[in-house]
Amino acid sequence: MATDKPPKLELKLNESARVKLLRDKAYEGESNYGRYFLYAVQVDGADQSFFAPEDIHAQIQAHGLKTGSEFTLKKVAAQNGKKINGQLVFEPINNGEAEPAPKSLNGSDAFKELMRQSIEDAVEISKNMPGIDIQKIGTAIFIARTKSNGFH
Repeated sequence: MATDKPPKLELKLNESARVKLLRDKAYEGESNYGRYFLYAVQVDGADQSFFAPEDIHAQIQAHGLKTGSEFTLKKVAAQNGKKINGQLVFEPINNGEAEPAPKSLNGSDAFKELMRQSIEDAVEISKNMPGIDIQKIGTAIFIARTKSNGFH
């Protein structure tokens, strides 16, 4: 029995894609692999399914992206202990609905600086709480900081 499910969006290392949301919200569920966020998206005019990692889902929500909103995803190399895996990098595309993000904070990109500080703080927190996920804590701190600083 054939199904008409759209293909899954999968990027190769150092590959990027411009992604357009086809619905406001993700379908949320849980599987043997944990919680997931399934988005209906369009890439190069083709409908696809995108299983967003928790940090990418949080960024989509934090930026208030809705149907028709666009963003770029790029898969970059990231080290996790002794392993090197691919990690997705999210960047919203301003479609004129929101004000652009501030470009400088002490001579560097504001979001980059906030992310750096958030990750440093997450590392510091993890010293007192072994076993926590530094990436998730850092992402949560970053989102909270961007919301409290009016970057949403």
